[in-house]
Amino acid sequence: MWPTLIAMTLAASMILVDQTAVPLASPDAIHDLHGSLDEGQWLLTANILPLAAFMVFGGKLGDLLGLRRVFLAGAVIFMGATVMAGIAQDMAWMLSARVVQGIGAACMMPTSVAIVSAVAPEDRRGMALGVLAGGSAFFAALGPVLGGVLTSVDWRLVFLINVPLAAGAILLTLSSCPPLPALAKGRVRDLDFAGMVTLALGAGLLLFGTSQAGDVGFDDPVVIGPILGALLSFGAFAVIELRIEDPLIDFRLFGHDNFLASNISQFLSGAVELGMGFLLPFVLLLVIGVGPVAAGIALIPATVPIILAGPLAGRAFDRIGGRVPLVVGFLVLAASGVALAVGVGDQSAVALIPGLALQGLGLGIVLTVNDPVGLNAVPERDRGRAAGMINTSEQLGGALGISILLAIELGWYRHQLDVKLAERGINPTEQQIADVKNFVLESEQKGLKNVDESATVHSVIGILADAHVAGFRLAFLVAACIALLGAAISFVLVRKEDRVSPHGPTFRRSRWRVWATRREEPQDEPAADAPRLPATPPPNPPR
Repeated sequence: MWPTLIAMTLAASMILVDQTAVPLASPDAIHDLHGSLDEGQWLLTANILPLAAFMVFGGKLGDLLGLRRVFLAGAVIFMGATVMAGIAQDMAWMLSARVVQGIGAACMMPTSVAIVSAVAPEDRRGMALGVLAGGSAFFAALGPVLGGVLTSVDWRLVFLINVPLAAGAILLTLSSCPPLPALAKGRVRDLDFAGMVTLALGAGLLLFGTSQAGDVGFDDPVVIGPILGALLSFGAFAVIELRIEDPLIDFRLFGHDNFLASNISQFLSGAVELGMGFLLPFVLLLVIGVGPVAAGIALIPATVPIILAGPLAGRAFDRIGGRVPLVVGFLVLAASGVALAVGVGDQSAVALIPGLALQGLGLGIVLTVNDPVGLNAVPERDRGRAAGMINTSEQLGGALGISILLAIELGWYRHQLDVKLAERGINPTEQQIADVKNFVLESEQKGLKNVDESATVHSVIGILADAHVAGFRLAFLVAACIALLGAAISFVLVRKEDRVSPHGPTFRRSRWRVWATRREEPQDEPAADAPRLPATPPPNPPR
């Protein structure tokens, strides 16, 4: 178990570090690749979007072709795309490489979880999955530190550092992981390609629409149009999944309350994790004013609690189930959002430490417990697909969290900036606006205090900082509300022993499958005097 667990943890950590280290490298990458300010977000989401859209597909491929085989294929794709990202010469090249990286990661992430679940004994599965989730969450939290240090040397190292790590994961898997035969029968050409396309289209339109909201507001047609298109795509996806014999996302699994709760909580925790992870480096660069190296080091307080919380949360799950750890973890995450909202006003790194420590503790608990809560609720044959669904929820939540929290921060920052300038009677010219934009871009690369101020910038530097504080504070409070929602849902749905909800999916096939599942389960004998009813089939049997 242990060599395989190390290999899978290394692979999952590599993918997550790639996501959390990129924000500190993106200003330098955009400058060198002649990109624009609004392309910074897409350096990250170009990787997350295909990862989210294709992850269930990757899990299904693992079920059909063998978990180890699909994992290794994804690792090779990821490693090759990482090399191409590291040597990119323009933004189109870089974004294309990031998309391919996401496709490779989509084959790796669900199969890594399913592989660990397969090789770990039943009584140690919670511990093993806890090590996988806690270890990868720790390295993800360490990503900004690595990103800051490597960016100070050369931003390309942020990508190229993953090449030897991917090679190590491949070699360790080949030498230690058993073959793990396919769990399902079928042909690749019979997979749900229509569902995959509509899911990817819906996710892409949703992210594009929300990413524009920070510039034009949520009521602009450029935002409303893509979001409506996303809703139509998701509707088409649902129709396809309900009609196809072997769907990409099996809605039957959502009849298990713990699996449903695991997906929802993973979506919400992903929104907080990646959304906050994207914003926090810019708090340090634009508000506190330190450089990339110092910004990365300042985020270390978020990593230490994960080391402690992950293993402890895994043991707690094995003893008492997932309900209490998930509720506690989300409440701690909510407290971290409030603490960061309060601390950002002091404009010092020390004031952020309580919020960062609480964030690491909360994420360590939630991300460690989520996987075993969901996977233990489904049959063994469905765990590859289930792992893909859980990870898809996290990545979709993360991508949406980045878009929404960034749009909130930028929208409120610009509103506050306009208000404060109007209060002082300042009407900036086009040239002055351009000077301030260039100053902000350079501050994102070097830190606010390391950039020379022009006369224009010097006159409004306090207003800029105050407006950013207001924007970040609102985004952190929204993240706290998301975490509170996660606590409430976990409290209502999660149980130590999973149950099939009588109020689960209500479409025709699900009613039949839930009924059939219950018919197969052993039933208690009725009392002798109890009336006996004749057994009747469900009203709408399948064709």
